[in-house]
Amino acid sequence: MLQYTVTVCTVGAITAILVLGVNVSWGWVGQIDLAYYAYVAIGAYAAMVLELPKAHPAPTTPNSYILGLHWPFIPSVLVATAIGGAAALVVGTIALRRLRGDYIAIITACTALMLTAVTSVDNHLLGGYIGIYGLAEPLNTTLHLGPTGYSYFYLGLCIFCLLLAYLVLERIYKSPFGRSLRAVRENDTAAAAFGRNLFWLRLRGYALGGAVGAFGGALFANYLLAWNPASWSLTEVTLLIAGVVVGGQANSRGVIIGSVLIESALPQISQLFPLLTSNSTIGPSIASILGASGIILMLRFRPGGLLRERRAIDRTGGPASLVPEVPAVSFARPTTATGVGVGTSREVERDG
Repeated sequence: MLQYTVTVCTVGAITAILVLGVNVSWGWVGQIDLAYYAYVAIGAYAAMVLELPKAHPAPTTPNSYILGLHWPFIPSVLVATAIGGAAALVVGTIALRRLRGDYIAIITACTALMLTAVTSVDNHLLGGYIGIYGLAEPLNTTLHLGPTGYSYFYLGLCIFCLLLAYLVLERIYKSPFGRSLRAVRENDTAAAAFGRNLFWLRLRGYALGGAVGAFGGALFANYLLAWNPASWSLTEVTLLIAGVVVGGQANSRGVIIGSVLIESALPQISQLFPLLTSNSTIGPSIASILGASGIILMLRFRPGGLLRERRAIDRTGGPASLVPEVPAVSFARPTTATGVGVGTSREVERDG
């Protein structure tokens, strides 16, 4: 029972990192990214082909893949994170330049489907449908821990990585760059009027979210020690988005709580239903139904989530705006020498 709890907590910590990445692209910038799990897969595949040695497939159990550089764990994860961010830059350059809203979701969904097709069909690229397997437990060759001790170690490592990702993202959230991203989300017209480069800001935010997803994917692959196309789908992205909706959009602490509820608590609760029915495979379906119900209830009764986004407070005690207000501009008709206005004066207020 204790080992099972450690497994659930480890997967929950990695999933919370993934939800933090979704929160960047959607919570901060307001872009629904249906290709997000593709960046998770890119990070997982990249970490594995960097850490594994050269492929030597057997006739009965083919395990073909590119590279095979046999790098250490930490450099492989860092490079995989950079590769995921670079892939997001490429996709974002195409999807974000002239498209908005639903069109971005369509483009990103098509991107994920294309990447799934390529990795599934080509057996020599990333193992095809079988995927890549045979990765050794990272750092265990140096630590020489037993199965139980290593599971505790990797849980601690994932919790440390989650804390690190949270602190870094919180720092970025409070920075001028983070405020600019949220200004674009709230009112892109006003942000553009104040000289913000909307495309460049959205692209940087999109790439940041992709890098966080690739980081989590690399940790996931090193925990599972295998990865294949069945590990990522649009359903997984929906569950990650549900964690943001339930926890609180643009609130890092909230989305971690939402991730624990959607990705960890609900699957455990759904396992009780097969015990009450004769259908032993109903658990995953119940978990999906409960997750979708959570989204609907939150959108109906608490759209901001469990922990709503924290707003800055200005010096007067009211909520501060993300975009500076433009002062009222007064246009008055010319006056005569005696100071009497020619015609009536009027004021025009511009809100930027």
